[in-house]
Amino acid sequence: MTDTSTDSIDLSAVHVALIGAGNMGGPVGRTMLDAGVRPENLRIANSSPASSERAAEELGATAAASRAEAIEGADVVVLGVKPYQILDLVAELRDDLPGGAVVLSLAAGTTLAKIQDALPSGTAVARAMPNTPISVGEGAVGLMRGDAVSDEQHALLHALFSSAGVAVDITEEQVHAFIGTAGSMPAFVFTIIEAMTDEAVRLGLKRNLAASLVQQTVRGAATMLTESGTHPAVAKNAVSSPGGTTVQGLAALEREGVRAGVAAAMAAAADSSRAMSKG
Repeated sequence: MTDTSTDSIDLSAVHVALIGAGNMGGPVGRTMLDAGVRPENLRIANSSPASSERAAEELGATAAASRAEAIEGADVVVLGVKPYQILDLVAELRDDLPGGAVVLSLAAGTTLAKIQDALPSGTAVARAMPNTPISVGEGAVGLMRGDAVSDEQHALLHALFSSAGVAVDITEEQVHAFIGTAGSMPAFVFTIIEAMTDEAVRLGLKRNLAASLVQQTVRGAATMLTESGTHPAVAKNAVSSPGGTTVQGLAALEREGVRAGVAAAMAAAADSSRAMSKG
C-alpha cells in the first residue's frame, strides 16, 4: 500500500459528477468539496430530480436534471450506486462519457475488469473503498487503479480524497483485507464502544458521562499510537503495573476471547468481500 503527494493539485477547476449521493456517495461528495472542488462543479444525479435536489442542498453542491447532464464535461464520474446496480448504470452512461474522464466506482464486489469490459476500450476506470469516518476527515480510502488511468488522473484521485483522512493505493486482491481492516472496521469499533459504555453505566456512571469518557479514551489511545509510532503492545505494557487493575482487566479480555473475536469479525468481512467479487 502506498500514498501519493497531492500538494500541487488545484481542484477548483475540476468537474465531478456524482451518480448516487447516498450513504457512501454523500460522504465522498462532501470530502471532495472539502478538498477544494467548487460547489458548482460537483453535480449530483440521484434516482429522481427531487432526490438530487435534496442531496445537493444537503451537501452544498449542484443538482443535475439527469445523469447525462451530470456527466457532461466531467473530469471524474463517481458511481455511488449499490453494487447490484453498477453494471446497469455503466451501460446507461457509456455512450455519454466525456473523453478523458475517470470513472470511479464505490461499489464493493464489482471488479475493475467487469467495469472496463462494459465501457469503451481505453476508458480510465478506478475503484475507491472509503469508510464512513471520511465524513469527519478521519477515515481511510483504498484506491484501485485500472490500466488506463494515467499518472495525472491517479494523482487527481488522491487529491480528491486528500481531506478524507488517509488514502492509500491497494490492489484488488488486497481490497478484501482492506474491507476487514478499514471498510467494515468502524462498525466493529462502534460495537466495542457501545459495550464499554454500557458496562460503564452498569458500574455506576451516568450514560452521557460514560459515553464521553469512553469515546475520549478511544480517541486518545489511537492518537497516542498515531503520533508516537509506538507499538500497541509497548503502549499497553507501559500502563500495566504488576498485579494492578489494568493487568487484571487485560487477563479478563484474554479469557473472554476478545482478541479472537475481533480477528473473526475482520476475517468474516474479508471472506464476504471475496465471495461478492466472485459472484
